[in-house]
Amino acid sequence: MMSRVLVAVPGVAVILTAVYLGGPVFAAFALAVAVAALHEFYSLAGVPLHLRWAGYATAVLAVVLAWTAMPAERGLLLALGAGLIIAAAAALGRGSREGVARGVSAIVMGAMYIAMPAGVLVLTREMPDGAGAIVILMVGVWVFDTASYAAGRLWGSRPIAPRTSPNKTWEGFIGGLVGGTAAVAFAGLYMDWISWWQSIVIGIAVCVAAFAGDLFESMLKRDAGVKDSGRILGGHGGVLDRFDSMLFAVLPVYFLTAWMVL
Repeated sequence: MMSRVLVAVPGVAVILTAVYLGGPVFAAFALAVAVAALHEFYSLAGVPLHLRWAGYATAVLAVVLAWTAMPAERGLLLALGAGLIIAAAAALGRGSREGVARGVSAIVMGAMYIAMPAGVLVLTREMPDGAGAIVILMVGVWVFDTASYAAGRLWGSRPIAPRTSPNKTWEGFIGGLVGGTAAVAFAGLYMDWISWWQSIVIGIAVCVAAFAGDLFESMLKRDAGVKDSGRILGGHGGVLDRFDSMLFAVLPVYFLTAWMVL
């Protein structure tokens, strides 16, 4: 518990500072998260070290173009297309065909799973009232995670995915859904750019996406036979362990905000 607190307090401070400052500071933060999470994902997937540079390069392109290109969405699309070519170039330069399909597939999967959401994080922060949208994202994810854990411990009895994550229950999911949505709706009351019903819709989407992201990473770790994606954050595990839900949840935050609010 002490190791978790020692990591969580400065970690939250760093995240909030990056969100507040925005611009190149937030872009650098998103890129750092993406590269660290990609490293852990490629370790789980068993991608050879000499192929991983293609995924890191894609993450750099995704974040940089999402921040600098006009329009930014087109820049992110360009980064993902370039990432496919870079992955092919890495494979062609390998010199051996053994395991190449699996390695390139994992590189491209990493780009879609981690590099693209990192770029969308930057797109979201660059929106009008983007700092508020990121705050809504963080509040929804963090409260959902806490509420689902508490509800699962108190009332959980029916596993929702027993073969992937036996400790996750329907009771925990419902508790997290209610708590996370309520937290986002409450936060929306103090933001003049979003209405109460819009914050509820976004809150529900954030909670569902956060659960899917957490469950997906649990499946990856179970397939790899490990408890955590890494140990860089001490008791919190790896970077991917901490941002798995946010990587999924940022997508509905960005698109629903663009469609309903702007």
